[in-house]
Amino acid sequence: MSDVRVNPPSVRAYGQSAQEMFGSIRTSLEALVSDAVSVDYYGPNAVAFKTKCGQLATELANALTQDMTKIADAVRSTTSNIAASLGGGPVDIAFNGSTISAPAVPAGDESVGANLPALEGMKSTASSHFSAISEQFSNHLSALQNTDWVGTAKDNAVGAVSGFTSSAQSKVQEANTEMATYIDKQIDEINKANK
Repeated sequence: MSDVRVNPPSVRAYGQSAQEMFGSIRTSLEALVSDAVSVDYYGPNAVAFKTKCGQLATELANALTQDMTKIADAVRSTTSNIAASLGGGPVDIAFNGSTISAPAVPAGDESVGANLPALEGMKSTASSHFSAISEQFSNHLSALQNTDWVGTAKDNAVGAVSGFTSSAQSKVQEANTEMATYIDKQIDEINKANK
């Protein structure tokens, strides 16, 4: 039989930091969505481009919100069980789980134009958002692993959260690649038309 120990202040401190990290992830996702639809590019192709980028960003945002909900539920379930047997309260991670929507892309007038450096820069802007999101998921997992809590329940919680974290980070990487590829394709089309 293994030792079982829970330090309630350590677990509560983790819960507070988890809420802050999830809030940071949401802020990065909202900024990604906003940046995707506000890049300096206008005209009919730009509307389609911004709409597609906004869709990519919102699909990721809403998929990650589901992952964060699963993580919060796994932690709440495990800490509720351990609290019932050893005392102390469960950790309830509260975060804004509402759907993130892309702002409407304005139709604009009939003028057409593209700021190629802005489009190129959108790749690094998006990449920095993706990196920040992935890092916060890693930080969250580390915070859970570092709680002063020993026992099978913690091992199960860490195992479940590790799986959800890996899934979330894979989605982030896929979205980063998809958006960069889409931006490159748009730049290539503009360059071909400009010859």
